[in-house]
Amino acid sequence: MIVQKNRYLEAATALLGSKKRAEAMLQTLESRTPESYQFLSHSTDPIEASLLLLHNAGATTTCLVTPPKSSSELEQMSDLILDGVQTLREGSTRLTQTVMAVDDRLLAQAYEAAGFTELAILSYMERMTNDTVHVPAKANVTFNSMVMATEEQIQHILLETYVDSLDCPGIHGLRLIQDIVDGHKSQGEYDPQLWTIAELEGVPVGVLLLNPISETESMELTYLGCTPNVRGWGVGDALVHLAIEQTATYGLPKIILAVDSDNTPALGLYSRWNFHTTHQRRTMIQKLY
Repeated sequence: MIVQKNRYLEAATALLGSKKRAEAMLQTLESRTPESYQFLSHSTDPIEASLLLLHNAGATTTCLVTPPKSSSELEQMSDLILDGVQTLREGSTRLTQTVMAVDDRLLAQAYEAAGFTELAILSYMERMTNDTVHVPAKANVTFNSMVMATEEQIQHILLETYVDSLDCPGIHGLRLIQDIVDGHKSQGEYDPQLWTIAELEGVPVGVLLLNPISETESMELTYLGCTPNVRGWGVGDALVHLAIEQTATYGLPKIILAVDSDNTPALGLYSRWNFHTTHQRRTMIQKLY
């Protein structure tokens, strides 16, 4: 059943296991519209376990449930997740997702029993803007801001860079391209001047999407991709160099990103520029329709 607002703190505490963390979560949620999130629970007096549904741009919902402490709690949490999924099927969500610690196998099993499949182990990386490492440019790339680009142009080059991409390939084709663009725009603070198309001899060959995150004083490298025909030509290095320059110009001290840990070429690219992994998280998904 849906938890009423006057019991959100209790539900958040059941989810996170700490009243202090629950209060911090609710403070963050206050910046969202009331209809963009909801708590569900089976127990009401008291609320012993809860599920949080965070409805995001791009017809995607993030699903977070109280982690089971033992195998005896797996069915309870899986049933709660299934209830959440059924709620989502009655709305506009096309894809639901979750993230968790890599070693939390019980939680992963609860989601698996509710129809989720593993998408990737994500490596979260960061780099300070004032790091002095520099990789010489190999490609004569020109850059064009997406300020004047049409939605069709943005969608087309994004789709081109997804071809044979190793970054979370399991999600390719599961979302509409407009939903993908909307999702990227919702991460951090969207500024079209920080969205760039890379060109070689006038032909679009790459994309860089940067979104500032003021509260963490960082720039998120939301997406970087190249078309298959130029991979290995240095376009990725040119785009990372641009990302560092734009982050410094914007006055932010750090760049952060998340990348599929199986995407060896991307990991090599970021490592060349002194990005280092801070932690990893498992992400799981379920397509609703």
